[in-house]
Amino acid sequence: MIIGMTGFGQAETRADGERFVVTLKTVNHRYFDTSFHLPLALDHLEGMLRGIVQQRIRRGRVTINVSHVNEAADEVILNEELVEKYVKALKRVRRKTGLKEGIDLAALVTLPGVLRHRKPELKMTVRARVAKAAFKEALDRVLAMRRREGAALDKDLRKRIGIIGRHMGVAKRRVEKVRNEMKKKLPPENLESVLRSTDVTEEITRIDFHLKGFLKHLRGSGTKGKVLDFIGQELQREINTLGAKVQDKFVAHEVVLIKDEIEKIREQVQNVE
Repeated sequence: MIIGMTGFGQAETRADGERFVVTLKTVNHRYFDTSFHLPLALDHLEGMLRGIVQQRIRRGRVTINVSHVNEAADEVILNEELVEKYVKALKRVRRKTGLKEGIDLAALVTLPGVLRHRKPELKMTVRARVAKAAFKEALDRVLAMRRREGAALDKDLRKRIGIIGRHMGVAKRRVEKVRNEMKKKLPPENLESVLRSTDVTEEITRIDFHLKGFLKHLRGSGTKGKVLDFIGQELQREINTLGAKVQDKFVAHEVVLIKDEIEKIREQVQNVE
């Protein structure tokens, strides 16, 4: 089974008020390539995440976006040491001035630095574990989509190889008929050179070989986009040669139809991992 190179996956995890959203997108590319967009709090995870992706995706451009939001309720922090300093200072002022007013707590907490707010934060190890869980879930979804695309591509490519095979059957029969007519019409002194210059036995044999090889690689495992593209190039080269050698309108018609299918195959294999 073949694997496609187009996929999308998104997943979200939460822990103690912190939310992580991971989005992965993959598109076709000649090689393996990654682009990371991580928040500063998770920037150190890039190497580890790239390794996880590379173990499961061999070819294609992968874009990874990770957003991190801390939605935990703020904690209120009282600076007790500063409060004590304020109280001591106010008492000194009261003694010097003879003021009778007491120290008002409500007023005290409004003084600069007495109260501050902060959000509780996960430990780095916990944060990494939670973010990694979302990442793996998003990656699983990407791979599932790439497998579905691969199944659709596999079906389409097999159909087109079958169409080429049928057109080749028609072309072979016509080539044989043309050669038999030449043998009847041409004088002996010209026959050998004409038959030799129009002989497409090698091209037909190689086309048949490449069609079988294409189907064999579809059944195989591992990455196969590059080898399928190579076979497509070879099919195109051989059918061009066949069309150039056999100057017959019926064969030319079949060649045009075959070349159209080969072109579609070559377009499709650009999406195969």
